Amino acid sequence: MFLPALWQFRPLVERLQPWRGVADQPLTETLFTVVDAEMTGLDERRDEILSIGAVRMRGLSILLGHTFYRTVRPRAGAWHATVAIHRIRPSDVHNAPELAEVMAELADFCADTVMVGHRVDVDRRFLDRARESTGALPLPRLWVDTARVAQWLASDGGRIVGAEASGEGLDLASLAQREGIAVLPDHHALTDAMVTAQVWQRQLARLLRKGVTRIRDLVLVGLL
Repeated sequence: MFLPALWQFRPLVERLQPWRGVADQPLTETLFTVVDAEMTGLDERRDEILSIGAVRMRGLSILLGHTFYRTVRPRAGAWHATVAIHRIRPSDVHNAPELAEVMAELADFCADTVMVGHRVDVDRRFLDRARESTGALPLPRLWVDTARVAQWLASDGGRIVGAEASGEGLDLASLAQREGIAVLPDHHALTDAMVTAQVWQRQLARLLRKGVTRIRDLVLVGLL
């Protein structure tokens, strides 16, 4: 059984309020959207989304027939510094749809799911800004970060203080290799989303064994 950290003993009603309608939903029946995005850079004020990939899961099952991949035509004409990372050139997205169209499609694909990503903070901020700027429907408000889950599992649910606190070994490739998952060429939004889905699949199985079985449990241990 999991052991919540001290800060997690706030009144349960207060902490579960935003998730009241789904708090008792079993994780084995929950729909997840595992998402990844590639950008022209990491400056949220200046850089833009170039591609978005997503994979649907139901509980532990990866639904290979339900995937999402779109490239985006940004306003900027060049992003030389990051081409070597994601290999997306201006010519590759010259005829791609604009951000508003892609965000509308993504919102529809993700509707009524829990979002999952690896080190999601940056991607989430870019996606939230893109949604606000385009007027697309809101993305789901529940997000799981597989890097945070890895830290929680490494600490045995908070019992081992400081376990993996440095963040070393928490990159997606390292986590995948430890799980025996084939690492595909990275920095492609869909392949990274697929690898992340396989990591989450293994992590979720461990969480279930530790008694983290419902959405309310993810809230209690600080993973939502």
